[in-house]
Amino acid sequence: MDRLKRLKRLVCLALCASVCSPAFGDASESEPRTYAVLSLIGDKINIVGHEATTGSSMDRNRQGSLAVGNHALDTTAVVAAVNAIKRLDPRAATVGLTSDNAALYALQNELFEPQDRSVALLAGLRELIESQHGTHLVLITKHRGDALLRLQEYSTGSGKIEGVGFYMDADLRTKRSDTYATGQGFLAPYAYLKLTLIDARTMVVIREQTVEETTTLSTAHAEGSLNPADVLTPAQKASALQTMIRRAVGRAMPEVLGNKRAASGASAH
Repeated sequence: MDRLKRLKRLVCLALCASVCSPAFGDASESEPRTYAVLSLIGDKINIVGHEATTGSSMDRNRQGSLAVGNHALDTTAVVAAVNAIKRLDPRAATVGLTSDNAALYALQNELFEPQDRSVALLAGLRELIESQHGTHLVLITKHRGDALLRLQEYSTGSGKIEGVGFYMDADLRTKRSDTYATGQGFLAPYAYLKLTLIDARTMVVIREQTVEETTTLSTAHAEGSLNPADVLTPAQKASALQTMIRRAVGRAMPEVLGNKRAASGASAH
């Protein structure tokens, strides 16, 4: 069975059970800044299968995706951002937002372009933020960049990856970091995100930061299997994606909020 199809079938994400409902700031305690937080990364999980190529710079990786029918991944991102805001600016109030607007997800990279549909989406978003008395919006969207999957001593990968998902390589010789057992290939959960701080009154971008978070797991973890997709159970895959999201958002938020001291300890790209 094709590895991509098998991974799609196996990733039955029980995300709702693993994400607690966020406890957002009390509006009665709000200071001049109230941050609304919206994530547009969680509509699907991208699945990338590495294809070895020579003599070409084209991205020949196998690409697939798995639709996510709930807000679990977006909620993970929102909660991570809210927690970072509370840590970096304890006096600020926070409002967590979710959206079922498919156009927002589809056009997230075009929201600030001068075209009618983008202008209409931004206007609707501003009204929503104003209804929550927000002064600023932290928008979490998908970032597309070179596949750089972190191994123990270096990074590997080919082509481009975007948003949240899994990168699979069935060829590279790898080993477990704990037992040093070797395997053929690896599974890499990743989160490639962009965080943008926006003035809620004007919808003008104040600051933005891209961040790439990855980890790799050798197929040596998949006992009795040579398939990278078998490295983690479905529940473990869900947990791994949430961990990548939390780490990525946590690393990017100091820079996005302009907290120079806290940002100096982060290494977002």
